[in-house]
Amino acid sequence: MKFLTIINRNHFLISTLVLLAVSIAGYFILQIIILDDTKENILEKEYFIKKQIAETGEIPNIYPFVDVKKINRKTIEKPLFKEIFIKDEFEDEFEPFLEYSNQIKINDSYYSIKIRQSSFESSDLVIIIALSLFVLLLSAFGVSFFITKKLNKTIWSDFEYNLHQIENFNFNEDKNLNLLKSNIEEFDQLNKVINNLTKKLKTDYLSLKELTENASHEIQTPLSIVLLNLEELLQQDLNEDAFKQVVSAINAIKRLSKLNQSLILLTKIENRQYKTNKILCINDAIKQKVQEFTPLFETKKLKVKLNIAQDFTVNMNKQLAEILINNLLSNAVNHNIQDGNIQISIQGKELKICNTGQVNSLTGKIIFNRFVKDNSDSYGLGLAIVKKICETCQLEIEYSKNNKIHCFTIFPKL
Repeated sequence: MKFLTIINRNHFLISTLVLLAVSIAGYFILQIIILDDTKENILEKEYFIKKQIAETGEIPNIYPFVDVKKINRKTIEKPLFKEIFIKDEFEDEFEPFLEYSNQIKINDSYYSIKIRQSSFESSDLVIIIALSLFVLLLSAFGVSFFITKKLNKTIWSDFEYNLHQIENFNFNEDKNLNLLKSNIEEFDQLNKVINNLTKKLKTDYLSLKELTENASHEIQTPLSIVLLNLEELLQQDLNEDAFKQVVSAINAIKRLSKLNQSLILLTKIENRQYKTNKILCINDAIKQKVQEFTPLFETKKLKVKLNIAQDFTVNMNKQLAEILINNLLSNAVNHNIQDGNIQISIQGKELKICNTGQVNSLTGKIIFNRFVKDNSDSYGLGLAIVKKICETCQLEIEYSKNNKIHCFTIFPKL
């Protein structure tokens, strides 16, 4: 999840919680304020009722709002507020009222006073005010959220641009990393660190690349000279033991030369010296390689079955594609049995190559490691190269086996 998305999400969650808390608290505060105002109005009515009785002797009664009657003696000590329900004859339903009860003495006589005021209107007023407050806060929150989101996006635009530049930076290209300056101190400091780190990494990469190329040339040249001399030595009259020793030395030199080339290839792939900016159809490479391997298939009497239901396209270097298919087919041939089978299929956006072979102890976790082999004369680098090519080209490769059937499946990364 992007950092800006996290900021917006957290801002939204916090604002929502604050909005709910303020709305709920506002509702109860308004209810308390209106209740206190209602009580104050009732006490004010009580004052005027006392005054009317004292001055005129008239007892006012307006049901159900005012109920005053003369009593013989006082039975309650303190005034009392309570909520009651009185039936509304017009609407035929019960409505809540706040009732005030008190007993007072006026001119040597005791009076019971009950003053009632509808709570229904007060509740409606509280709800209306609370909803209005909620809508206002919600509107303010919405405006604030979208303005903040827009401002954040503007602030982070330079960072997004720099991130894109870093993602597409290639050590093989003869250009420096160009990052935008901003008016944010932390971003400028980060750009400075990244620029310095990139320059150092590029210098180290170019040094390693030069070392690899020089080592390849320097090692391969003497190996070729030694191999040439040994082959010339075979042209001379040698006894049987000497002949065998020279042949053994030639085979060892060839193996060493091939091993050196494989290691150099792995290094080049790891250093991303092969550009992968072209969409290729693997189907063509498979058909071509199958034709090239036909003599090897015939030597081992292998039956090859092709099942290509659709095109398998991938963004990769053509040379890497050829190496990938070549190593997988070589593995299928070298580790097969006499009169065995090889099945190559492309279905559901995946390439699958299966071959018969002996039962082995290798698993999908270790079979792609370097120098891992199971009772064979290989170097254990072919599948390591395949794995590295897949990683470079955003592909996944899996190994599975069922008794004597061994399968390698390649499919795009999700």
